[in-house]
Amino acid sequence: MSLKELTSRDAVLTAVQQCDVIDPGAAGAGFTRAFVLELDGKYYHAEKVASLAYKVQHPDRDKLPVSALTGEAAARRLSRLGFASSTTTRVWPPLLGAEYSNRTAIRNAFGGNGVAGITTFLGGGALNIFSDEEGPYADEPPDALNPFEYRGEGREGNQKLLRGNLALDTARRNLEAVRYWYRPAGGTFKFTTWVAILSRTQVWSPDNNKKLRLEYAFQVMAVPGPELATWPDRVRKLIDDGDIKDTPPPQPPAKNATSSQRKKTYQDYLRLIDKSSKAGRGGRKPSKGTRNLYPRSRAVRDAVLVRADGDCENDRCTGMPFDTAPGGKAILEVDHVDDLALSGLDHPSVMIALCPNCHAAKTRGANRAAIKRRFRDRAAELHRKADQ
Repeated sequence: MSLKELTSRDAVLTAVQQCDVIDPGAAGAGFTRAFVLELDGKYYHAEKVASLAYKVQHPDRDKLPVSALTGEAAARRLSRLGFASSTTTRVWPPLLGAEYSNRTAIRNAFGGNGVAGITTFLGGGALNIFSDEEGPYADEPPDALNPFEYRGEGREGNQKLLRGNLALDTARRNLEAVRYWYRPAGGTFKFTTWVAILSRTQVWSPDNNKKLRLEYAFQVMAVPGPELATWPDRVRKLIDDGDIKDTPPPQPPAKNATSSQRKKTYQDYLRLIDKSSKAGRGGRKPSKGTRNLYPRSRAVRDAVLVRADGDCENDRCTGMPFDTAPGGKAILEVDHVDDLALSGLDHPSVMIALCPNCHAAKTRGANRAAIKRRFRDRAAELHRKADQ
């Protein structure tokens, strides 16, 4: 018994009459990562049609077991007999806002890899990236208006620009939108938004063995849809679609590092920032005349955190949060004293690391104007001392 023995187009037409039409909106439709046969505007499971058609053509034999067929092989055989075939992903692509209980449910519906964070669905098409708040990667939560960070895949050793990471970087260079799926803690996976890939950099992060290694940090930003013409100009101007040379940042100082060791790391970051600024990345001012059009540098943010050494840099802080971030680090928010979107500079000398309370006071407090003036002097003082 072999699928190659299915050679009759008439047998396929007879089999189609005995098969159920796929209705993705019906409960229990069960179009599990299927290749489908398209006929007269209706869709049928390719495996089921091929299995039954084999029996129709060879009435003295049993049907080919559906479990022994692959959808791809069935669709290929049906195509050779003159039938149109496709995949569920192409016919019924996921809709923006669609929710699924877990990755297995998504894989059952659209195919692809059910584990990898970066994957395409069955039949190709748009790339998908998955972010799980309770997962092992330090992704930033999605933001509807501003750039946010998505970490590359690979949990042991330095990440390489291969497989999913290469596919995501290719989407950056080709200006291709990517589906962004997000699962908040205790929630479900949701196709939250389409995103454009703005840039790529390297950061230090612990792997599965809690050893520091280099990880890719992709900066992404929400866009209305996959069509490039729908992307706002402010997004397109932020995209670095050229060659990016991997430049590892300075390795974070150890927890028990001395003050002089931390100073050296901070100064190493300043040299990297200066070099990146001259190359057109990092330390730059936003484009004039456009609010929220601002290129952020990951190295600048990390430099401020090295300088802060796990403490709020407000010398009048009343106390850090009682909890820590998921990775055990202090909960600190790196703030531009003067809003970067309003012509502030992206440089450690005008930035400060704040606990959530101090950041809220600077942003929404009754005395926020005075607080901003004091923080401006404080950031300059901290930078000057660390750069001596």
